[in-house]
Amino acid sequence: AVVSTQSTGDLAGRISLVTFAYNDFFKDYQAKDFTYDFFNDPTVQANLQVYSSNRQELVSWGNHEVKEVQAEIIPCNITSMDFFDKLTAPGLVRESGALYKCFDEDIDGFLVADELHRMLLTEESEHWEVYNEEERQELLFLLFKHLVLGGPVCQYDDKIDRYLEIAKGLYKELITVQKNSETKKIELISKVLKVSAWDGDICWFPGDEHHQTFCYLILNPVNRIVTVFSHDYGKGCW
Repeated sequence: AVVSTQSTGDLAGRISLVTFAYNDFFKDYQAKDFTYDFFNDPTVQANLQVYSSNRQELVSWGNHEVKEVQAEIIPCNITSMDFFDKLTAPGLVRESGALYKCFDEDIDGFLVADELHRMLLTEESEHWEVYNEEERQELLFLLFKHLVLGGPVCQYDDKIDRYLEIAKGLYKELITVQKNSETKKIELISKVLKVSAWDGDICWFPGDEHHQTFCYLILNPVNRIVTVFSHDYGKGCW
């Protein structure tokens, strides 16, 4: 891999986007091998950063031998924000965009005060089935979920508009599209992998098993560009 461009964005210092170029064609069945070779590449290791042991400071990753990886292919098929129209189900999100409130409760370490958060976190929500399991695996849904859940001390919005606006912008930035020459329809051509990488007992990426600590490799197969999109929940806020 050769670094072509690098940009480290930050949402209270915890979100990172780093872009590399790669040489070979990518096929879905190569997901694990690609991930293994990627994290063991010297150029990648020299340009990725991780959080220090106190989870507060970004430091250079340095040289490591990644011994084990996991790579899950994430579907990326949604081409319209109409995907979220179902959120206006009765009792979930009002037509004005305001979120229906609920009694405060702790779910998986998140203080939940509205029905949208309940729908994202627990099958006990009466709105859980608004989105089926296949839809919940879509990258756009995952981005939206990450944004809504936020960080450990974030302030939640009372309306859905801002979440949808940011999810749309992030999705457009991360994903590559092209027009099908026959159907003339826009198609998403990016390949998305949700990955983890270990050096022995140490999981460097994504760093821990929290809902909101994640690492995605997003591949543009035409230009052979891969973006590392990651977030460390840590002790930050967003």
